[in-house]
Order: sequence, then C-alpha cells, then structure tokens
Amino acid sequence: MSSGVDVKPVSGGKIFGYALGDGAVSITMNGIATFAMLYYTQVLGLNPVHAGLALSITLFWDAITDPLMGCISDNTRSRFGRRIPYMVGGGVVLALSFFLLWVLPGRLSSMAGVFFCVLLMNVLLRTASTVFIIPYLALGFEMCPEYVDRSRLQGARFFVNQTTNLLFTMLAWTLFFKDGVGEGGERIDGTLIAQNYLIMGGCLTVAILIAVGACVFNTRRYAVDNRQEQLEGKSLKVFAQEIGAILKDRLAWYVFGFLGVALLGIFLTSQVQMFTYVFYMKFTGMQKAFVHCGGMLAFALFALNLPVLVKRFDKKRAGFIGMGISAVGSLALLITFTGGILSPQAVCTVAGFQIPIAVIVFGILQALWWGGCGVMIPLATSMIADVSEIHQEKTGNANDGGYASVLSFFMKASNGIGMMLTGQLIALAGIVSKADSQTVEAARNISVITFLCGPVLLAVSFVLLRKYPVDRGFMEKMRKNKEEI
Repeated sequence: MSSGVDVKPVSGGKIFGYALGDGAVSITMNGIATFAMLYYTQVLGLNPVHAGLALSITLFWDAITDPLMGCISDNTRSRFGRRIPYMVGGGVVLALSFFLLWVLPGRLSSMAGVFFCVLLMNVLLRTASTVFIIPYLALGFEMCPEYVDRSRLQGARFFVNQTTNLLFTMLAWTLFFKDGVGEGGERIDGTLIAQNYLIMGGCLTVAILIAVGACVFNTRRYAVDNRQEQLEGKSLKVFAQEIGAILKDRLAWYVFGFLGVALLGIFLTSQVQMFTYVFYMKFTGMQKAFVHCGGMLAFALFALNLPVLVKRFDKKRAGFIGMGISAVGSLALLITFTGGILSPQAVCTVAGFQIPIAVIVFGILQALWWGGCGVMIPLATSMIADVSEIHQEKTGNANDGGYASVLSFFMKASNGIGMMLTGQLIALAGIVSKADSQTVEAARNISVITFLCGPVLLAVSFVLLRKYPVDRGFMEKMRKNKEEI
C-alpha cells in the first residue's frame, strides 16, 4: 500500500506481533462496554438515560476526532516514522485514563458531579484511544498489500481482541466480581459491589500498558525515520477535501453502511445482555463467566478462520454467512427462553448430579451469535483496505490514514448511537437504577431486547452488503490493468 513496506505476504509472527495492540483496545473498550453501564447505574445510582447520554457524547467526540488524527498521522515526519510515536503516547494515556474512569466518579456525592466526571473522564479516554488506534489501523493497512493477507491480519487482530476479552472476562467474573454476602446472609451479586470495580481498574491498567508495549516492540521495524521524505503538507482545506472525497466514494459507503448498522446491533446486544445475565437468567458469577467466555471464544475462533471463508467464498458471501450464523443464534435464544421452551433456571438431574441445562443451552446459542460477529467485523475492516487501494489506483493519492479514520468514525458513531439507545432501552424495559432486584416484567422485557435487536439490524445490514461489487476478480483485474499500463 502507501508505505511500500512488505510487498510479499506477511509472516504470521509479524501479524500477531502487530495484533497485540488490539489487546490494549480490547481491555479498554470491552471493560467499558461490559461494566460501565452497570457501575454507573446500579452502583453509583446514575439514571440510565443520563449514563447513556454521557457515554454516547464521548463516543461522538471520539468519532469526530478520528479523521483529524488520520490527517495528522499521514503528514507526520519524525525519527520514528508517522505511526509508532502516536501509538506509544496514545497507549500510555489510554491506560491511565482507564484507571481514573473507575476511581474518580465514586468519590463524588452528587449525581450532577458523577455525570460530569463520567463525561470528562470518558472524553480523555476516547481522545487517547483516537491517538492510538488511528495510526495503528493505518499501519495495518500498510503492512498487508495482498487481498487475502488483509483478511489474515484483520482476523488476527480480532482474534487477539476477543482472546484478550475472554481472559479479561474470566478474570473479571471469577477474580474481580465475586459475589458477596449481605448482613442477613443473602447473596449480593458481585457487579453491585463498588470495591470490585476499583480492583479491576487497577489490575487492567497494568495489562493495557503491557499490551501497548508488546505491540510497539513487535512493530519497531516500521519505526523508520521519515524526516527526509517529501511529504505534501496539507492544510485544513485540503484535509477537508480528502475526507470529502472518501465520503463520496460509493464503494466505501457500502462497507461503512454494512458495518455501521451491523455494529449498532452488536453493540446494543453487548450492552443489554449484562442486564439479562443478572436479572432474567439470574446467572451466578461462574455461570456468567461460562456463557460470556463462550461467546468471546467463538468470536475469536471465527475471526481467526476468516481467511478460510474468504478463500472459499470470497468476502461478500463470507459476510452473508456471518450474518446468518449470528441471526440463528440470537433468534434461537428468543424462542427458547423468552418463548417459554426452557426456563432460565432449568436444570436436569443425571446420575444424581444437577446439570444446569439452561446455562449450557444459553452458552451454545450465544456463541453462535458472537461467532458470526467474529466474521463480520474483521471482514469489513479488510474490505475498506481494498477500497483504499482502489482509491489510490484511481487517483494516485495514498490515503490509508484517511480511510482508516473514516472507518473508525463510523464504528464509533455507531457505538455512540448504541450507547444513547442503550439507556433508553433499559429505561423502556422498566429496569430501575440501584435496585437489588427487578420486576418479572422488566426482566422479561430486557431479554426480548437482548435477543431481538441484533437480528433486526442485521437484516438491514444484509441489504447494504448485497450491493457491494468488489471481489477477488475485481481486484485482480485492476492490478492486471495497472501492470499493462
């Protein structure tokens, strides 16, 4: 691509060394996605709508700064190149702000103070995320110029992302969020104990720093002095024109639309499923770990095997397969549990042992949902790398950072909309803040939302992906024409 580095297929070791950076992203973003709403509403007592508003505002801030960061990174001249310095600085601030996210809000007594603290700490974290992730994504585009290789790299990224999430989840439920015992001997769910979040924040901050350091170390060969390069300086006007050109790219819009809508469904499901775990299924800490880890493992394995699907079916049909797998898993959960086929607490006795059949069935079906997601997300990222190459061949302008930043913008904007809607959906379901239990109706409502919102939005995403025309033959023809010229 634009850097001219590694025109041959990239080795697996280099790909996984790069992918370690997604470990830091995974810990940070999955920690917030999994526990932030629970912490702010059920522990600190913040209204769900206000919590959703604070988190969504920061996501939109994160999204709008992405294109600017892409321009800055593309035009940086330094001893260590245009990507690595930002990955180092952004990664360190990302870790520190993650720690403050769990520590500072709980020190405030008024709900207005909690709201503004949550808002400001998340703005800091999201800014650091942008500084790290945009150069990181652009570096990945530059590392892999080959069609299937891009799927390998993005699959490895999300394999590391979800494997890290899996380990994080196992640690979270079993180490950080052990259930407590009340004064009357009653069980207190571990996610309702404030101290647990502080311990988690401190431990995972160290893990984020380690992941960032490992990624930078393994990609140090790309930290090439570019101070002598004749890079064309770009004014804000030129920057705006380039972003405008990307936004006018019809091929890019197919990918942005497909991924943006699919991500909205995925994000909403990830947010509200925690409430389903706690109030509808009434899982214990170990059961939460089992079903959640099963989903993340499925995501990781499907992402790792994405190149197999791409080689056999090409990218668009691989996307259809991922959507189908996810929709089947989620709708089966709706029919099985909310439909009354199986009680959320169902067990069966075998040879005197009680088998939690509801937990096992839930885990298997949820794994299907997340396995399909493990195909769609890295696939879309590799598709936008193809679109960036097509743009370069048409215009002669390399703009990997620009395409990476606009893709990130759409991903974060989708998550921002999802965060805003999450608070509304939780309130609509009837979930009450800082309550030890919820009504049967509220618990059932949140389960319906969890199981149904994803498939509905995937149906819209399917329509958008159908129109995408790029395949392996398209790319090979373009490259052949270039060679003939």
